[in-house]
Amino acid sequence: MTLKQAQMVEREKHINQIPAIIANLADGKGAIVAIMGEPGIGKTRLSQEIMHIAEEQRFQILHGRSYSVAKDTAYTPIIEMVQQHFRRTDPKKVAAWTKDLPDLGKLFRRLQLPDSPKVGDPALEKTRLFESLACLVERMAEDQPLLIVQEDLHFADPASLDFLHYLSRGMGSFPLILAVTIDTFELADNDHVKGLIQSLRKEDWFQQFHLTRLSEQGVIRLLADRLGEPLPDGLIPIVMNHTEGVPLFIDELLHSLLETGKLSKQGGVWIFTGHSIDTIPYRMKELMKDRIQRFHSEDQKVLLYASIAKRTISHPILHRLSQMEEDVFLAAIQRLKASGLMYEEIEQMDVYYGIYHALVGEVVIEEFPIMLRRRAYRSFIKALEESGYEDTEYLAHLYDGAGPDVGPERTLDVFLKEADRAFHVYAYASAAKYYKLAYQLLQNHKADAEGGSRVPRLLKRLGEAHNMLGERNEAKRYCLEAIGAYAKNDCQMEIARLHGLLSVIYWESGHIEQSVQHLENGLAIARRQPDSLEVRYELLHRSLIFLSRLKRPKEYCDVYEEIQTVHRLIGTPQAAVQAKVAEIDYWTSCVYKDNYNPGKVERLIEDLVKSEAEDETLFRGCFLSAINFTFCGQHELSKTYSQKALETAKRIRIAEYEIRSYWIQVQADLLSGHWKQAMTKVDLSMSKARRVDVGRPLMYAHITKASVYAWMGHYVTAECCFDDMRSSVPDVPVKDGHIMDMMAPIEMMIALGTGKAEDYYASKNRIRPYFVTFPWLNLALWGEIQLAAGDRSEAMKTAEELLVGKKAENLYAWALGRRLCSKLEAACGNRKASLLYITEAANDFKLLKMPLDYGRSLLLHVGLLIDSDPDEAKQRLLECMELFEHFESEQDFMATQALMKKLGLRLPKPAAASVSRKETELSKREMEVARLVAEGLSNNEIAEALIISPRTVSTHLEKIYRRLGINSRASLVKYLMESS
Repeated sequence: MTLKQAQMVEREKHINQIPAIIANLADGKGAIVAIMGEPGIGKTRLSQEIMHIAEEQRFQILHGRSYSVAKDTAYTPIIEMVQQHFRRTDPKKVAAWTKDLPDLGKLFRRLQLPDSPKVGDPALEKTRLFESLACLVERMAEDQPLLIVQEDLHFADPASLDFLHYLSRGMGSFPLILAVTIDTFELADNDHVKGLIQSLRKEDWFQQFHLTRLSEQGVIRLLADRLGEPLPDGLIPIVMNHTEGVPLFIDELLHSLLETGKLSKQGGVWIFTGHSIDTIPYRMKELMKDRIQRFHSEDQKVLLYASIAKRTISHPILHRLSQMEEDVFLAAIQRLKASGLMYEEIEQMDVYYGIYHALVGEVVIEEFPIMLRRRAYRSFIKALEESGYEDTEYLAHLYDGAGPDVGPERTLDVFLKEADRAFHVYAYASAAKYYKLAYQLLQNHKADAEGGSRVPRLLKRLGEAHNMLGERNEAKRYCLEAIGAYAKNDCQMEIARLHGLLSVIYWESGHIEQSVQHLENGLAIARRQPDSLEVRYELLHRSLIFLSRLKRPKEYCDVYEEIQTVHRLIGTPQAAVQAKVAEIDYWTSCVYKDNYNPGKVERLIEDLVKSEAEDETLFRGCFLSAINFTFCGQHELSKTYSQKALETAKRIRIAEYEIRSYWIQVQADLLSGHWKQAMTKVDLSMSKARRVDVGRPLMYAHITKASVYAWMGHYVTAECCFDDMRSSVPDVPVKDGHIMDMMAPIEMMIALGTGKAEDYYASKNRIRPYFVTFPWLNLALWGEIQLAAGDRSEAMKTAEELLVGKKAENLYAWALGRRLCSKLEAACGNRKASLLYITEAANDFKLLKMPLDYGRSLLLHVGLLIDSDPDEAKQRLLECMELFEHFESEQDFMATQALMKKLGLRLPKPAAASVSRKETELSKREMEVARLVAEGLSNNEIAEALIISPRTVSTHLEKIYRRLGINSRASLVKYLMESS
């Protein structure tokens, strides 16, 4: 896949100065622009932008470049640049430019100019040549403004630099812009270029554009421009860490990721796989190697130790490792600083050194032989440990680089400490890496006294870490190996825990039977162990979740009671907090209708947030509460707690929890009418899910996406989302009641929207499933399915079930129920009762701040009013137009237009006074377009009616909106109705 040409990012302040510089040429004021910065920073890209601007202003452009291999050849960049321009120019014009300038023949032999007279003074000869060249430039600029671009001026030969300096003295006399690019890292050893820049800085017409690295926001903008939004999960930190905001490196890294398949587009969504970059892109590596290889071995040695450090390193440590005399060491530091490869800083009076770019360090390390690198790592470890250094994260990195020759016991100790630290701060990729290194070390050194006891724990930790990373197959393998290892020591409590972990892994992978079996095995072991209350408690909570998904109400309630009993036996604050989460689950799960209570949930979650709950407990409490509030239509509360759940999920770095949080946030967004916000979250969810093994997280992401399309009336696209899900997860677990219930409203919306309600009803054997998830929405949609399938009596029972509770306690269920009642009464021909019910439903949806449901109820209301009260119907339709246009609900807007046509809305021609008052506002054609809009015609239909193009209709509408000070079709219709 080819990336599109990137826009300039965070270079606006430089680009915006170019028009002013060009404007000054009209007054005869030229300018020199020096574009400076490190390699890859975008100097060439900015010079191209300047040439593009100049080309639009009809400039002549001379473009040249200096090369490192031609430094010893005088005037090469000048000759190549001018000759290239001459080849594109009319020979007569070239002859006019070079007339009476015989000294130019010394550089341009093909011009066949007469020989210049000899003067015998080399200095005077050089001056005459410079004057001839300057005269040539001046003549070229007489007819047309001139832009000269010289790239990589740091490679230019001294003679060319002298001429450019000579040319610069006359910049104020003719319309010329001279733009040069300079690598600041190459200036260290180039006194000629440094002298030129220092001299030019004294002049008013000199501009210096110093390009800096992109900020994180700049990197995000550049990535979004290259790939399109949304960006794949995990890409931004990787790009920032490896490129540090250098645009060329970003570009090369993206190409490398695309070539290796780590970055790919699936189903229109960018997916980034992997937690690190294994290889440095070739072009980046060659660019850095070229610079590194110019240094002496002493400099490279210092560079190696600074690269190994991966961070700043103190002067005493680096000096000691270099084994150099201090003067020699400081001279090497000075050369490396001047080259831009290293920097120094002061921290609390001490001097520290660092590599200027992380990729430089990686290339340096790669360039040295493996054994030499390992020796350097060992020296580094010795120097740090002798100084009392105890940062395990840093030491683990060094021990990993040092290889197996360091003492295995010490290495193992460092790896285990770092793995445990990383695990407890949710850095699961790092934890998995060091647990694996520790495990391999134990396998290779079987003489370890504690090896037998360490192996099972290591295997368990590896299973946990890979599970958190979403790497299911690896997690299963390590957990099963751990059970075998613990069985040798008869450690039943740990075996029970591992069965619990495997139950999660199998369930999330879609293997329900194996999941349930592992959980039952774990609980059976825990219940037999009198001293394993904590393990039993942990597994009971997991069982509560699974039984809700399996829709086993009696077993669910039994486990809930057991949780309350065990929590009292444990008696710790943390157990009490977890019991509170179980209670939130109990009042949310709807395994029985009676135990659904959002009021209790609100009080419980408020207490939970105030308590010092562990992150995973806090996530579950917030997530469950958000679900509860969404079920009963309290979308504002749902957004509050789903956001807390998402923040917690990000903090503990569990992608699956983030995907679940996005799902419930999207449902709340749909209820509140903000479906566009929902689409952004859909893409984020899908990007994260594709990084996890197939299974429940991927199903969540596809269902999230399908729900938005179904809600907005795009039924074919919603069906495609389900097709994609089934191809990604061939065995969708039908026993997972939550997944089935999450799919149900989408399936029913599709069936109703595509006229297949009767088929859907038949596929369910005309028997309503028991809905644990989305209980009220699913129930209302099921009633509509029954009605559409002709089963009115059962639909009436469904409506009555929605209205069982008190209205004040579940207004959403009542609004859905009243709307269903209205449809039933309308189907039976009871218009008056239908109107009564739909009015109540619309008002309830308005109270709930559900604009799309409110508008859709109004459309039903209009359908009942068309014949009896067309004026009221018009007003309601206008309200619907404004609402659906505001929320950009295309399908609903089209339905409104269809009703306008059905109503036969025809606006009378304005009275004469009105016409005279408005005739200056709209032309006759614009008024025709406006009236057709008011009649509910689309742009294409208006174009057909007036025999013009749809684009012309759009243009007319833009002018109408601008003249009337409005911004929507609804406002236009309202204006016309008031004018009439």
